[in-house]
Amino acid sequence: MTDFRLGQEGWRAAPDGGRISILLPPGNYTVKLSGGGPELSQPLTVKKDPNSSGSEADIQAQTEMLMDLRKDLESAADMVNQIEMVRSQLENIRSILRSSSDAASVRSAADDVDKKFTEVEDKLIQRKLTGQGQDDTRWPSMLVRKLAYLAGGLSSGDFAPTTQQREVHAMLRERLVAQHRRLDDLIHQDLVAFNKMLQDRNIGNVISQVP
Repeated sequence: MTDFRLGQEGWRAAPDGGRISILLPPGNYTVKLSGGGPELSQPLTVKKDPNSSGSEADIQAQTEMLMDLRKDLESAADMVNQIEMVRSQLENIRSILRSSSDAASVRSAADDVDKKFTEVEDKLIQRKLTGQGQDDTRWPSMLVRKLAYLAGGLSSGDFAPTTQQREVHAMLRERLVAQHRRLDDLIHQDLVAFNKMLQDRNIGNVISQVP
């Protein structure tokens, strides 16, 4: 595994799927601007495209589902970030102990834990992407890309979600919840057991999240 070095901004572009941008539905809003001086505010009315055949109720239903999809995508991204943080620590431990012949059991245990975390990550994103044009035909899409694809289709017009779109979303969310449960089990069972092994050998623990 090779660590991905972040730039000064502290983030990197999503490797699979991108993000979901949502337009506000028709309605009355207040735009506020604050800076070094007093706060300024201005009313704003967003109107429906007069050339669109979708109703305002359709657009509202579409927006609600897009919000749900964005939450699901953010949840998946948080899981990937958590997994990569754990895996990078496991790699550091293996690198440090690589020259120690009496630490083979720790390295083997680290390999086993890393494999289990990788299996969850592979359900969320396609780690084999290279950025080349044939990626979509070489490797199947995973949950993150499928969520983003569903959102893209949903936002292509001013219409309410179809029955099929709702069914696909329910199926993807069920898979996401299952992977979330699996990740929780790994953190609270497998990682706890591995950390106990490290403690017995006076080796620093692997943390699963930043306090």
